[in-house]
Amino acid sequence: MALNIKNLPPLNALVAFDAAATSVSFTQAAAKLFVTQGAISRQIRGLEENLGIVLFDRSQRKVRLTPQGSEYHRHISDALDQIAKVTFAIKNPMQETQITIAASHAVASLWLMPRIAEYSKAYPDTDIRLLVTDNVLEVDAGDFDCSIGFSPKTPSAYQVDRLFSERVFVVSSPEFLAQHQALSSQELLATRQLVLDNPTVGWFNWSDWFEGLGMAKVVPQHKVTFSHYNMLVQAALQGQGVALAWDHLLTDYLAIGSLVKVFEDTLETDAGFYLMTSLVGSGKPALDEFRQWLIKLPEH
Repeated sequence: MALNIKNLPPLNALVAFDAAATSVSFTQAAAKLFVTQGAISRQIRGLEENLGIVLFDRSQRKVRLTPQGSEYHRHISDALDQIAKVTFAIKNPMQETQITIAASHAVASLWLMPRIAEYSKAYPDTDIRLLVTDNVLEVDAGDFDCSIGFSPKTPSAYQVDRLFSERVFVVSSPEFLAQHQALSSQELLATRQLVLDNPTVGWFNWSDWFEGLGMAKVVPQHKVTFSHYNMLVQAALQGQGVALAWDHLLTDYLAIGSLVKVFEDTLETDAGFYLMTSLVGSGKPALDEFRQWLIKLPEH
């Protein structure tokens, strides 16, 4: 439908409505927008008159959205969010030759850094800014051009590319395996397990791995618990026990033999690692070059 200015309600009224609908409180909306509660009420009344519908049920002590109000908010909140992001991008232009990449500690240290080195050789004029956080999916998309993260399902973003699925299997250092070569698989799993504490949602831990393969859970004699996966990997490299390997994250260690598969049992997962391009980064030629380069990389 072609844009007709007569179909647009006042922008201030939409902002007031969005604030009130999000907080379900005229008082909190007023505080958020630094205006009076009366001003919020007047803006919403005017919007209701403009639309010819009732947006809020005011019959109770606490206001709440009507079904029509809820449906209207669902649509206009997305539109306002897009306007805010585009405005931010225009008011805060970044260098065309710099791209900001958000990634988790594990992805950044175990997989991304070596590939950034390769990319920099191919595109020496592009500057890289790396934003490391363990909650990549929760970072404000206005803070980065693209992000790389793990998700059990396709995440929401301006543009999403699935980089690879993951396979999970057991690894150890060659030295640790040699020291316990006389043990059976079950006995080896029962020696010392390296465990990730409070993993990211969807991230497989030992109990998930055993269940996924239909195996009886093996309770270890000892275990060492870590808050970050890259710390766990360092412990495995040092021969401290057996660890669950996320195939692509540990490709480089497996290739040079510093970590080895303990046995062939492998859990094929539906989860994957995704490249998520933000609205801010979508217009950058340098970011598009990086995206195209990254998704063409071989899986190993």
